[in-house]
Amino acid sequence: MHVNELIASLPRIVAKNIWKVTDTNGTVVQYVSASDNRKSTAQKYIDNKYPGRHLTLTFDRKEGYITIPR
Repeated sequence: MHVNELIASLPRIVAKNIWKVTDTNGTVVQYVSASDNRKSTAQKYIDNKYPGRHLTLTFDRKEGYITIPR
């Protein structure tokens, strides 16, 4: 096994953006992230999950997750 193959096989830590989902009263509904780390993708997910409700996404934090390469 070559060094590059070994490095490529190691788990990676990915920083995910976490958004706070709030309603019009300011009540926190849930926290959400997106597979591609984009706010627009997370907003589409929330819009589909809660149709007819006006929910706002606010950036909350970055959080690291370990992913295993394929």
